Amino acid sequence: MRKKLIVSGCSYTDENFQSMSAPDYDCSFPKWPELLAKKLNMDCINLGANGAGNNYIYSTLLEEITRTPKEEIGLVLAAWSQVNREDYQIYVSQKPTFSHQDKFHKNMVWRNKRLGRHGDLFYWIKDTLRHYISLENLCKRYNLPYKQFQMINSFEGYLNGLWKTDFEIVQNLDNPDFEKKYDYNKVTNNDLAICLNLFLEYEKIIDIKNFIGYPPIKYLGGHTIEDKTLFLDEGISNKELIISEYDKHPNKLGHEKIAEFIYDRLG
Repeated sequence: MRKKLIVSGCSYTDENFQSMSAPDYDCSFPKWPELLAKKLNMDCINLGANGAGNNYIYSTLLEEITRTPKEEIGLVLAAWSQVNREDYQIYVSQKPTFSHQDKFHKNMVWRNKRLGRHGDLFYWIKDTLRHYISLENLCKRYNLPYKQFQMINSFEGYLNGLWKTDFEIVQNLDNPDFEKKYDYNKVTNNDLAICLNLFLEYEKIIDIKNFIGYPPIKYLGGHTIEDKTLFLDEGISNKELIISEYDKHPNKLGHEKIAEFIYDRLG
């Protein structure tokens, strides 16, 4: 019996990802979890979902791990997303087309927002750090091999202003009140120092041997997976590895690069 590779993440992980800014682009190629599973000779359970935040990632891994016979699990991977995203579930009588259905509760669906409605940047970072620890404790409880990493930046996008997506801009071209930049970013240099210190505090309790690139911030000498695979040295996207100028998600070659990078760091 082949072991199972259990993975959750955001759009960079979603096996059904379709580009919103390039809807005619063929995204049917294998994504990095499927490519990695093939390298490991495992069956892939890919829980990734477009737009997902870290509550979704942790929750779906928790549900899958607790319901899967532990001897069938070969490896667990968490590809964490941005801290500012909010995930929540609702009960529905019929699944909406824009939501992700709960795998184990058919009348529950996941929805997400790009910006959490409660708390602030510091709360969102702390919440993500708690997810790091919770996943680590869960896997160690069941003696499961695991790795975790930031697939994309955790909070730097928020600090930089978190621009509207190209799809959002296109959908609002006729709205004279539309702002290209979200209006909630009022973070100072002192706030940045606080954010960085939060990650350094948790470095003392996180098992960094199982966290690829921790602390996952270039300011602190770490990295995200995106940093090391899809970006050039100066932080500019490698055009050969992304879908288009307007969609920075990995293309076929980009997913192959990600799978190879993670494979080489599994130990």
